[in-house]
Amino acid sequence: MSIQWYPGHMVKARRQIQADLKLIDVVVELADARIPQSSRNPDFAEIHHKPTVLAITKEDLADPKCTGLWMDFWRKKKERVVVLNVPSGRGISQLKNMIKTAVPNLRRPPRVLVVGVPNVGKSSLINRLVGRGSAKTGAKPGVTRGKQWINAGGFRLLDTPGILWPKFEEQETARKLAVVNAIRDEVVDVQELAHWLLGYLTENYWLAVSERYNLSSPANDLLQEIGKARGCLLPGGVINTEQAAALVLNDFRTGKLGRITLELPEEGN
Repeated sequence: MSIQWYPGHMVKARRQIQADLKLIDVVVELADARIPQSSRNPDFAEIHHKPTVLAITKEDLADPKCTGLWMDFWRKKKERVVVLNVPSGRGISQLKNMIKTAVPNLRRPPRVLVVGVPNVGKSSLINRLVGRGSAKTGAKPGVTRGKQWINAGGFRLLDTPGILWPKFEEQETARKLAVVNAIRDEVVDVQELAHWLLGYLTENYWLAVSERYNLSSPANDLLQEIGKARGCLLPGGVINTEQAAALVLNDFRTGKLGRITLELPEEGN
């Protein structure tokens, strides 16, 4: 399975970001705590000449020990970085302070560009900063489409659509993005994706898998075993592996498998 997903609205949004950069004082780049490096769009490197704050979202779904390792890694690189729990509001005050201190001599409200891959939590963060439902949110990647300037207390926020990049050099990166739902399920083979995820979990989080699906030991075909355990059946008692795959992916995405991180700083960084 080769994964590529770069629809037309992302091409348009990338051009719009380039055009809007001259208006921007500070960039807030969001990354998913479960895949902190893979969820950073390399095309955003061109905007890093602006003061940038790296905001790590979905930390409540990530392995806290791994998040700590990533924080150490970024701090050694002198990045402005904050871990957020957007639903609870944890880290929001720290983010606001980082934005202000990034442009200490500015005498007007900073104009802030919020960027990230699809489904990383940009709109949810903006709604938290504003305190009301200003930006559309949704479980499907690519809900936010147009440019939106939003007043948020002491800031002017520019929300943008989630943007990927034209070609994934490493399919491992694409798989990780698909697993966290930054790439639509409709453009991937969910069974292959679930097999890949289960392979990683077997090596690194087997206890979480065994407890969730009541399995005693890793099997050659975990999807078959999980489908059997969860009653994912077709007529005639055949295991519905596509349903089992969707179940596994949903369990991971919603935290039902526990707090899991899919990459560490030493992996290619």
